[in-house]
Amino acid sequence: MKQIKREIPFAELMPIIRDSFEQGLTVTLPVTGNSMKPLFSHKRDSVVLSACDPYSLKRGDVPLYRRDDGQYVLHRIVRVEEDTYTLTGDAQWELEIGLPKKNVLAVMTGFIRKGKAVNCQNFSYRVYVAVWMCLRPLRPMMVRVRRKLRSILKNKK
Repeated sequence: MKQIKREIPFAELMPIIRDSFEQGLTVTLPVTGNSMKPLFSHKRDSVVLSACDPYSLKRGDVPLYRRDDGQYVLHRIVRVEEDTYTLTGDAQWELEIGLPKKNVLAVMTGFIRKGKAVNCQNFSYRVYVAVWMCLRPLRPMMVRVRRKLRSILKNKK
């Protein structure tokens, strides 16, 4: 039997996702985009999302939220303020400051990376988060070094 793949705009999925949360279910969605590299790769990995109290998240959590322009984003919290969060993708160093907590729709509680399921309470994942958060100021340099190495390796072929 031939499989048919169809991409559905995220806004159309939100009623189904909300309904799933109301039933106490989690939702697994494919990752799109590269802002959370090196942890996630575009369309290779998936995230497990759960309902949450948008006011109780902490530094290091990865919420699904809606920007004021309507875009849905999954980024890591780097700072918690009284009514807002500051976030950034793991592959980014620019901060998104002042996201209202009310814009948070869900939180990542697990993920499937290279076919392997991982819970966000997993020790190795928590170590990754701690190290990656500390390395955030060095990310611009790390990206430049990685690009340079890739260029060198490509030219050797």
